[in-house]
Amino acid sequence: MKETKLKSFMQVWVKKHREKAVSHSIILALLLSIPFFAHKKIDEVPIPENTRPDDVEYRVSMVGDMMLGRHVQEAAQREGEPIDRVFSYVTPYFEQSDYSTGNFENPVIDSNNPEVESQMEDYELHNKDIHLYAEAGAEDALINAGFDSVNLANNHTMDYGDLSLTETLNHMRDADIDLIGIGDVLDSGEAQIDTGDEEEEVMDAGSISYFDINENYSAAVLGFTDVFVQGYSAGDYVGGVLTNDGLDVLQRRIKEAKEQADVVIVHAHWGDEYQVGSNQEQENLAWLLTDIGADIIIGHHSHVLEPVTVVETNNNTSLVMNSLGNFVFDQGWSRTKESTLAQLDFLEDGSADLSFIPMQITDTKPRETKGILKPYRDYRIFRTLRKELDKDLWRVEDSRLIIDMEKAGVLDYGGSES
Repeated sequence: MKETKLKSFMQVWVKKHREKAVSHSIILALLLSIPFFAHKKIDEVPIPENTRPDDVEYRVSMVGDMMLGRHVQEAAQREGEPIDRVFSYVTPYFEQSDYSTGNFENPVIDSNNPEVESQMEDYELHNKDIHLYAEAGAEDALINAGFDSVNLANNHTMDYGDLSLTETLNHMRDADIDLIGIGDVLDSGEAQIDTGDEEEEVMDAGSISYFDINENYSAAVLGFTDVFVQGYSAGDYVGGVLTNDGLDVLQRRIKEAKEQADVVIVHAHWGDEYQVGSNQEQENLAWLLTDIGADIIIGHHSHVLEPVTVVETNNNTSLVMNSLGNFVFDQGWSRTKESTLAQLDFLEDGSADLSFIPMQITDTKPRETKGILKPYRDYRIFRTLRKELDKDLWRVEDSRLIIDMEKAGVLDYGGSES
């Protein structure tokens, strides 16, 4: 009897509330969406406008790992936006710089081309677990953001073997951006390749990008990777990237760059992933590169920030950014989202500073730290970067960690009149 009454009661209750179920569901959905949209609104930061002080004569901007494929591409598609979206907050920093460079952590492959897509599985290197690529058009995102050069000597550029090389060079060779650490051959000299209809100049994986800071002072940029697998290394008759197999070539190029330019900047893809600190191999290479003539070393690969160090040899002193961490990536661990934009400023008074802007990657987009958590985030980032620097070499000013290059004994810059 009791079971019958309970069953009747439940039927009446269900019938009574069925008509209101739809309206209740809509109200609940609206209530649940408030925190989501409110968070997105609160989390928004304004795009910076004036990022360059008046006393900066020349500015070089440098960043770490950039990957425009995988979930970065998916995030853009989800939002119905082009891949350029990843640079929406930081483009002004590059536009207001005179030279910008970073590490491009993937080949560019047109997988929408059925002929290319059908080859990808066959060309995928089987001695690697992770294979990355960005869609054709990613090169335009770099150019539109304001990059002058990108390093492609890293452990993902050749993930799809020769297809990676062919596709990347097809899309980027003639683009308005210098390619560093990748080529048809290594140490090619004046070699030419026959493309059928016409001869085309060979791209050398050890090529150097030069630029003038002023009429009396110039810089050179080149790059290599210490992290690679078989099938990556460029050679006399083999295309690829500049690896440690070509270390003798790298040494010759650094010496060549030192003869032609006042500042030699080297991209170094090295170290251990996710380790907040350099390993012995990094330290040995940093000493060697410095002794040969490298003045600024841009480290990447670990996907996290690493301490900045000053390396002194009998022949030279350099400043080594062991890892600038991720700049555009889709990794979720908190340290992989801590980022920085390094800017080398040559000032009108003849001095030079290297400053670090604290950044956070949110929804694959890098942007300057903001909000109530900014002091905490800045502290974490600066603490890592300055960990191995003497206290008299650095200061925090205008939310930047700034290193005095003269005190560090790096560079010999005397301004326009030197």
